[in-house]
Amino acid sequence: MLIGEDDELGPPSAAGAPGRPRAVGRARAHRLLVTMLGDYWQPGHAPLPSGGLVTLLGEFGTAPANARATLSRLTQRGILSRSKVGRRTSYEPTVQAWHILQRGAARIFATTDGGGWDGTWTLIAFTLPLDDGEQRRLLRARLRWLTFWPLYDATWVTPHDRVDAVREQVNELGINDALVLRTKDLELLPGGKLRLESVWGIDELAASYQAFLHRYQLLADRAAAGGVPPAEALVQRSELVDDWRALVRDDPDLPREFLPSSFPRVEARALFLATYRALAEPATARFWELIEAPGN
Repeated sequence: MLIGEDDELGPPSAAGAPGRPRAVGRARAHRLLVTMLGDYWQPGHAPLPSGGLVTLLGEFGTAPANARATLSRLTQRGILSRSKVGRRTSYEPTVQAWHILQRGAARIFATTDGGGWDGTWTLIAFTLPLDDGEQRRLLRARLRWLTFWPLYDATWVTPHDRVDAVREQVNELGINDALVLRTKDLELLPGGKLRLESVWGIDELAASYQAFLHRYQLLADRAAAGGVPPAEALVQRSELVDDWRALVRDDPDLPREFLPSSFPRVEARALFLATYRALAEPATARFWELIEAPGN
């Protein structure tokens, strides 16, 4: 999703107790609203009233003034489009934002387990002006989202065929001084192998997946039994996606050949997908109840 491709909104806040909304700062309010738009809004639907969106964010502990500031900020960034009919102001995702949401969703909701690797690597080498820190930050964030990790400062590699995807990204960012190479003939000498294993951070990533399983196991069991009421389902489902997105962002999506047999990604992904689906009906009902409440 959008936030996975652009880290401007910052890292997720610390997890709170299951079933209770976590404190929502500005960055998290941005991410949660974009998450919900990706989940519940579809092109062709009428724009959503500002009052309904403010009420919606209130479910997550966001004060009305901060919710309105979130709408303004996302509009300024080109993520939301604002329209007005009479005194009623409404919002919807822009075409570009919706495209990025769908592109990100393809990875967030992927079901692959890292098997069947054909040995393909993609490498990108690039140069950017030293004074263009914003473009450098955006490129690095998008490369990470595409599962690239740095061998060296401006040489990034992924064990996946990402030529078309990375070409699309550099074109969007207006970068024309880059080399993109796809190959199965890549040899990592000892120093390069150690360097890549270090930046991958496999042990830390495994611990993050275990923490995710621990945090959401009880919710998963309740959701499977149909025991989560709509108001809680909306909050928990949105936070579930937000936390999973952070894991996906930090995961190079390595093939099994590079992972220990105990790596818990498959188990965590199964729990995420099952819980997300089990909460869909009550969460969707609550979303539209808030959006369409009288006075909005």
